[in-house]
Amino acid sequence: GAWRKADKLIKQLSNDLLMGHVLRQRLMHPTAYRSKYKELKLWMDHYADHPGAMQVYRLALRRQPRGWRSPKRPIVAKARAAKPGGKPSDVAGVKRVQVSRVRRIHMYRWQNRIKSLIRRERPTQALRVFETKRNRKLFTAARYDQTLAIIARGYYHAGKDEKAMAIAARAVRRSARQAPQAMWWGGLTAWRLGKFDVSADYFERMSTAPGVSGWSRSSAAYWAARANLVNRQPQKVTALLRRAADEPRSFYGVLAQRALGEDATFDWSTPVLGPIEVALLDRIPAAKRALALIQIGQTTRAESELKRFANNPSPELTRVLLALADRANLPDVSIRIGARLERTRGERYDAALFPLPGWTPEGGYKIDRALIFALMRQESRFKATAKSRSGAAGLMQVMPATAGYINKTRYRGAKRRTLYDPSHNIALGQKYIQYLMDNPAIGQNLFYTTTAYNAGPGNLNKWRRKSDYRNDPLLFIESIKSRETRKYVEHVMTNFWVYRLRLGQPTPSLDAVAAGDWPVYIPFDQKKTKAAHNAN
Repeated sequence: GAWRKADKLIKQLSNDLLMGHVLRQRLMHPTAYRSKYKELKLWMDHYADHPGAMQVYRLALRRQPRGWRSPKRPIVAKARAAKPGGKPSDVAGVKRVQVSRVRRIHMYRWQNRIKSLIRRERPTQALRVFETKRNRKLFTAARYDQTLAIIARGYYHAGKDEKAMAIAARAVRRSARQAPQAMWWGGLTAWRLGKFDVSADYFERMSTAPGVSGWSRSSAAYWAARANLVNRQPQKVTALLRRAADEPRSFYGVLAQRALGEDATFDWSTPVLGPIEVALLDRIPAAKRALALIQIGQTTRAESELKRFANNPSPELTRVLLALADRANLPDVSIRIGARLERTRGERYDAALFPLPGWTPEGGYKIDRALIFALMRQESRFKATAKSRSGAAGLMQVMPATAGYINKTRYRGAKRRTLYDPSHNIALGQKYIQYLMDNPAIGQNLFYTTTAYNAGPGNLNKWRRKSDYRNDPLLFIESIKSRETRKYVEHVMTNFWVYRLRLGQPTPSLDAVAAGDWPVYIPFDQKKTKAAHNAN
């Protein structure tokens, strides 16, 4: 709030490149300064292209006197639509049936009602209320059987395998191509019933069905390989594993590569950031400001500038911004730009998609960076200011109540803001991981640890108690009732194995899962390992 002193220093500046950021701090200060409409309007006249312009604009509208001219609107950086390209559509080959709006609404409402009953563990009630003459008439065959697949899932999680098998089989007979999830739940149920020939058939068919995502196709192919191996059909296994490995960055794709005895290949290089590239950035006001902010250590503000260009249509500029984000330790920006380049242009920069953040937790790392980064990538995508609807905060998405419990302090009022400090947040996250691993029921089991981190140890214990997973690690994951948690565990474990490789560390947990065993956490950061450096 020392505004007079600040004004004197401002007058001495020879370069006003960052003046928009400086003035915004004053105008938007929550307690030490009350900005006038004239000041807010003047700021918008000069700095409407800056991050935070929308907040200044809204405040200006609230304080605009009657009869005064409105402030300039914020300039929003918009990307042009990307040209079509990349992989062919996943829905090719699936015929779409045209239905009336009334029927669409009817199907939508009923499917939501069935999902609600399944969430409340009432598959029998769901089946009873769904199977009516009216629904058979108004539902398309495909949508009807997709809803049956949801009910089959409910029976599977309820442990009523015969019922699940019967419902899934009905859906598969009529709509295998349009309702591939029926084959998934039918395949898992058949596995649990010991009908490995049926399980293999369902999974194989799903792995080639149209409309199935690459991730799901890889999952089905890997399970088909497992089922054929148990069913004494080894001649089919290699081809199915190769099909699973076609999605090399997916959970089952990574497993398939290891099962085939192949190493996942990554390229940790990033685009060059030389004089020519810096000159290109210098011609763009926002990029120029970002460079200046990085030079004075204001990386958070630099990040907000660069995010505006994360979807920039120019491939040359995007690559340069990627190089800058990598050099400046802006993992949030790196992963955004890297994902866009892969999605729209098929260019993959593994170093951007799996960045190595430069943050250090309070007290240093007690848990290996590979696991911390794996969780962080899934929890917040390396966004330090991330906040979930439930209130989870920061890089590791720590709940205030959880933070208070493990740190023996209350996170209320101003104290809650410390949850967004990277060093403090990571320290809390790894402390919670250690707390979970110290639980005898969890131990060093990575599947249990990641499940508990996402859903809590209470849900983990409930799912272990209620699920019939036969001490099969992969069946345990697929038997977790929460779809969010199932996908969470798979993504975090994939991240973990990739980070192990990037850090030049062994992957015994990957070997274990590929061999059908439980993955166990073994620390390697304490040992001398050499991180893979960016090759320029």
